[in-house]
Amino acid sequence: MDYQNFIREVNRLGFIRANPVKADAGVKAVLGILASMMEEPDARQLTERLPEPLTFEKLYGHQANIKRISADQYIEEIREQLNLKSDEAREFIRTVLHITREMLGNGLLIELGKKLPSDWKEIILSS
Repeated sequence: MDYQNFIREVNRLGFIRANPVKADAGVKAVLGILASMMEEPDARQLTERLPEPLTFEKLYGHQANIKRISADQYIEEIREQLNLKSDEAREFIRTVLHITREMLGNGLLIELGKKLPSDWKEIILSS
């Protein structure tokens, strides 16, 4: 799947209201924070199968100041960045991670998620 199709899938969420700029920013935030929570080799493994512009350099370094936050703080950060309600932020994260899991195949996201704190594992497993 290319990046434009990724964004189209996210735009199907009613609260995004077909806003590709918001969808783009949200996808990068969700995956950037996730990559920043991982050790560098795992973040590289995650990003190597994602389409441009979801590169290691863009995602891992961009959210570097987010290291080691709780899953609740992750949801709150996405809520604030995208001006969403809490339940919308959860659904947005779940949708982005679901699309990412499908893109990566072979359970890679689940395997990488197992190395994260337990509250993060729950988010990844529920996607």
